[in-house]
Amino acid sequence: MLSFIEKTLAEQGFAACWDMDVAPRIERHAAKRRRRIMIASLITGIAAGLAIVVLALHTRIDSAGFLAQPMNRALVLALAGLIVICVWMALLPVQAAVGDAVRRAVEAHFDSLFRADDNAAFAEIVLQDLVTGAVLLDRDYRLTANYAGTYGDCRVRMIEAVAGVASGHRHNRVELLVFRVSLPFTRNGEVRADSLADRLQSRMNADRALHPWHVSNDKLDGIFAIATSDIDMAERLFTDSLVETMLRIREHLASPLARRHGAPPRVAMQASEGSLVMVIETPVSGRDDASLSPAAASARARELILRFATLPALVDDLHGRVDTPPAFAPLAAANDAQPVVAI
Repeated sequence: MLSFIEKTLAEQGFAACWDMDVAPRIERHAAKRRRRIMIASLITGIAAGLAIVVLALHTRIDSAGFLAQPMNRALVLALAGLIVICVWMALLPVQAAVGDAVRRAVEAHFDSLFRADDNAAFAEIVLQDLVTGAVLLDRDYRLTANYAGTYGDCRVRMIEAVAGVASGHRHNRVELLVFRVSLPFTRNGEVRADSLADRLQSRMNADRALHPWHVSNDKLDGIFAIATSDIDMAERLFTDSLVETMLRIREHLASPLARRHGAPPRVAMQASEGSLVMVIETPVSGRDDASLSPAAASARARELILRFATLPALVDDLHGRVDTPPAFAPLAAANDAQPVVAI
């Protein structure tokens, strides 16, 4: 049975959920694959034996027989080869449909933090507010997942959505990942950050209250354009720990090197009216299905775990829990004291 190797603090304890929900499906798929290969190998052996018989006995066949003609023998051999090809194509192992099982396992792992929320209306309002505020383009977004819960004293929400794009692009859809957490303070100002500087510049042109602002971190400052209508709010928001978490989010969840047949992902953030909303917008191409190979299933599980773990990481940064180890950190060695993680 394929096991899940835990590598980060956020993955600690997930192997039990994997063994319960995902591993049995992969094992059943592997058994089915072995049966298909055995059947295809048997038919291949029969076809190969027939070809050998035809080639070995053609000199002893009566001259009036069907196989006495070279063209007919070639036809029989070609048919045998065609049968073998068709059998292998028909019985080729398909990828295991474990995408839903992987998500259920991750949901079970974070069950104490938050759960799927049936209140889709509020999630749609969040997306519409982002469109109204020009954080997102006005598209027909379709919700694919909606989670809500409480971490500490802070309400948290994670939304996943997808939207089609017009023809002529390198990608055929845009996938959204939205994090929403409560701020520990309330101010009337607004802070924005965007990895697409021209998108933020357009907003500043429309809203004269927003002015460029630079964080005292060269790496983050080189990736994100930042604007604010309240300098004190921006300074209070961009602590060293939040800057580090944003860089990790960029590296693990929105890396340009990990693009999936589309343009580089975009990361945008808006802090206003007592909440912080972060958006990861990923243009992608190809089909979006639940069929995954075992290796792809493991990679998908790690990506989902990072998504879920990002919310408590943001809360820890915003609400001053800087002593909590980041969920992205690797697990300690077996002989080291295991740190306590709040997930």
